[in-house]
Amino acid sequence: MKDILVADRVSKRFRRNPDRYATLKELLIRRLRAKRVADEWFWALKDVSFRLQRGCSIGIIGHNGAGKSTLLRLLCGLGRPTTGNIQCMAGVGSLLELGGGFQPELSGRENLMTAGILSGLRKKQVEALQEDIVAFAELEAFIDQPVRTYSSGMYLRLAFASAIRMNHDILVIDEVLAVGDHRFQTKCIDQLKEFRRAGKTLVLTSHDLEQVRSLCDEVIVLEEGAIAYRGDPENAVHYYHELMRQRTEKRAAETSSAEGLPHEPSETRQGERLGTFEAAMEQVLLLTDTNERAATWKTGDRLTVDIHYRRLPNVQDVAILLGIYTETNVKCFETALPSARDLFGPLSETGILRCVLSGLWLHPGRYYVNLGFYPTDWSYTYDYHWQMHPFWIVSDEPVDRFQSVSGPLAVHPLWSRL
Repeated sequence: MKDILVADRVSKRFRRNPDRYATLKELLIRRLRAKRVADEWFWALKDVSFRLQRGCSIGIIGHNGAGKSTLLRLLCGLGRPTTGNIQCMAGVGSLLELGGGFQPELSGRENLMTAGILSGLRKKQVEALQEDIVAFAELEAFIDQPVRTYSSGMYLRLAFASAIRMNHDILVIDEVLAVGDHRFQTKCIDQLKEFRRAGKTLVLTSHDLEQVRSLCDEVIVLEEGAIAYRGDPENAVHYYHELMRQRTEKRAAETSSAEGLPHEPSETRQGERLGTFEAAMEQVLLLTDTNERAATWKTGDRLTVDIHYRRLPNVQDVAILLGIYTETNVKCFETALPSARDLFGPLSETGILRCVLSGLWLHPGRYYVNLGFYPTDWSYTYDYHWQMHPFWIVSDEPVDRFQSVSGPLAVHPLWSRL
């Protein structure tokens, strides 16, 4: 199979403190009156090499600032490497930022025409694709309005529909599928799977590691601008988790020393706890409908999770992850809150946050509530509780002697003969 995309020893550097003055006069006056600050450079990418064959898909993961977006922009031709080179043997479509490339005063239809022509299509070809794009984006009632009037969800729908329907051989997507409602995200994922089945190539970055696992043949882990690992998705995700654990423990030791905090061990009697503890979950309560602590719930019951927290003054906001897992660490459900401050307003230094799960539609068995506090860029961990908060699900339903049901989700199949 032939290569479709090649990165050969690609490095990219940027000036850390570029001069930012409005006029040449201001710049000259500054340099006459004061010492010139020496240029300070940093390498966003360091000697990155890989080959991607036609029909294969690759994920690129790493913490914020690892170089993911810089690499994707270079792959799309938006800038040139400082050293090394990139060869692309096919047309590239990109979805790098929300509404990127759209002109706010133009209508959605006019922006589609512009995007199509810039990608190499002729006017008649774009016109032939437009109705399909508009229908997929579900913007029939708004397509002739200026895109400055669009919500972020409408921007995403138009941008994704345009990128996936313009018949590119390579599609480069940088994180934007995190925006939008769950229904449309599912619709996008289905289209990306169809894109792959058509023998086309996908390059994807995402903090949603389940997306990476399901869509990519292999994954690159970037760390400080360099390739730290490349391999199959499962091993790459495992490597990334271990890398994040090491970064978190290093920061925890530094924070403990600076703030005089106890550096708590990772291992606990019930499970594992990891983090810097700059924002910490002091107590987690699993409560019933009557606000009573319990260990057992019935299938379909409501579960309330109260998180008693404290934070250091330097922590003004937290992102929160809450998931339900089986004893064997199979994920049943997970929800992410990108910013507690955006939802609740300024956080006090101590307090209680509550999450209500409306229905535990799980089969009988033992489960865990896993919880995490993170900075809002998800770059390391403040506090993570793994298998520390167990609960049991029981059911009054009689065992059906005619069929067996496996898996955690409590869906009761009803068979009939027509």
